[in-house]
Amino acid sequence: MNRMSQRGPHRGLTLVELLLVVALLSVLLLVAVPGFQAVQQRLAIRAEAGRLFMALNLARSEAVSRNQLVTLCPSDYARSGVVRCGGDYRQGWVLLRGVHTAGTATRDVLLRAWAPMSPTLHLLDRAGVRHVVAPISFMPDGTAGRNRTLMVCSHRLPALASWSVIMNVVGRARLMRAWGECPREAVV
Repeated sequence: MNRMSQRGPHRGLTLVELLLVVALLSVLLLVAVPGFQAVQQRLAIRAEAGRLFMALNLARSEAVSRNQLVTLCPSDYARSGVVRCGGDYRQGWVLLRGVHTAGTATRDVLLRAWAPMSPTLHLLDRAGVRHVVAPISFMPDGTAGRNRTLMVCSHRLPALASWSVIMNVVGRARLMRAWGECPREAVV
């Protein structure tokens, strides 16, 4: 007799046991994946609001340090390569020296450019009815001239809490969660 036969039965998984484990894992994944998508979208909303918050703080800081008017405006610069204000902030945004209106091309005034937002996100006013398209200008003393609320929402999962960048008249921005309600239907 050889030594292998003296050890007893071989241990391992049967096909039935393996199929049972695969079935349990697939049920767990079926339950967990939608939850992970919501978490991922929630993090994307927060990250985009943080990116906009940093852009506004940089704009205010540049206005004060340069002692000049500085404007943050929506732009498709990342796609087109043309420094021009226009569209909405989903296409990206640029920081420019001076005041700029929609559709006008400019020269040698670009201070910084940001990439487009995720296609699943929107930047809306506090009421959640319009995309934000207006440029935001900061005076040399750092003031912004009016209060603003820029709300980041997901059109994929509108029930998720929004994150908003709230800016007061003196140009101070802050981040707030659920400061406004995202619309249930798509905003055009």
